[in-house]
Amino acid sequence: MQTPSQPGARRLRLHDFITSRWLVGGYLVLLTGLFWVPDGSLYTKFYYAFLAAPSLLAILLAPAQMKSVLRDPVILSFLAFSLWLLISMSWSRADDGVGSLAKRPLYVFMLFVGCALIAIKREELLLKALRLGAAIGALAALINVAWFLHNAAPGARLIGTGALRNPLLTSHVLGFLCAYWIAAWLSRSERRDWLPAVMALPLLAALLTTGSRTPLMGLTLTCFWMLLMSGQRAVYLIAALPLVASATYLVAPEIILQRGTSFRPELWSDAWRQAGEHLWFGAGYNSKFEFDIQGMRYLLHDPHNVELAVLLELGLIGLGLWTIMYIFALHRCLRLRALPQFQIASALLIYGLCAGLTEGGNYLSRPNESWFLIWIPLALLGALSIRHRQAQA
Repeated sequence: MQTPSQPGARRLRLHDFITSRWLVGGYLVLLTGLFWVPDGSLYTKFYYAFLAAPSLLAILLAPAQMKSVLRDPVILSFLAFSLWLLISMSWSRADDGVGSLAKRPLYVFMLFVGCALIAIKREELLLKALRLGAAIGALAALINVAWFLHNAAPGARLIGTGALRNPLLTSHVLGFLCAYWIAAWLSRSERRDWLPAVMALPLLAALLTTGSRTPLMGLTLTCFWMLLMSGQRAVYLIAALPLVASATYLVAPEIILQRGTSFRPELWSDAWRQAGEHLWFGAGYNSKFEFDIQGMRYLLHDPHNVELAVLLELGLIGLGLWTIMYIFALHRCLRLRALPQFQIASALLIYGLCAGLTEGGNYLSRPNESWFLIWIPLALLGALSIRHRQAQA
């Protein structure tokens, strides 16, 4: 005869499996899948199957855990931002269907929920999955660089394997992983002090072969940020920056000497002009823009700046909500800067924020390379904050 406690016990075992196995595997797929999944569409489907769906199922099994998730200021500010984004679709000039676009905030929210559930179960699981993903990324970078040096034509730029599509987007992923290993060394979170340096080297080499300057700027600014977070070790790293710049000049001088400002000032000037036409409310989420820059042979459709993209589409109101989300996140990092896990999370957050100053206009999309600049760092920080708040209660 079945006792009343048996269904509850099965539900508990299923929830335990989801949070300690299924979601952890999904997080690892999210971090590494672009290197080995054949195309972006399949990568997105993997995200639905291994992270979004189990997150929803886990919440249905234990709805009380949503209380912890919905108390986090970063997540609450994201929900407020998403609400304004959905409202803006009523006047948007978007080409895509409303139903398809309205799902995108939900995809990101499921990432917040999934990371939070892993951390609530056991914070170490989330951090170990992040570490393993960064290690697999370093190995993938080494393989990609070796293949590139053996097969690439003169003047070519590294794109990479799997679902990676172009050098610039590839550099978002590589820069995120490189920032992780730099932060791991600065935070002294590794038992073997030499390991982060060994892991960072192939990622840095791969970044150089992409020919993108955005991640190099992001990593440099991240090192300066880490002066606030980790102290003396960051001084050593900043002192080594001239040596890194010299090595970059010797290995790939075109990164420093060629391409100038890539028309960024002209592009941003035109973006500001167009933003002024609908300053407070924006043109609506996913509206299309054209930037006709003198000297370029084709029209641009991306302002190459995350905050400018938010301003163009969602106006000052949307940009204000976006800023509040980052203010909460950075405030949390600074308050808990003595903890290694928050030092690492803050480094990833700052890297993405700085890299987004010159790239990454697609700020809310299905899972792709831009998530490594914005949503993966924010979800990590939100999860760590929720777990810390629970531990202090």
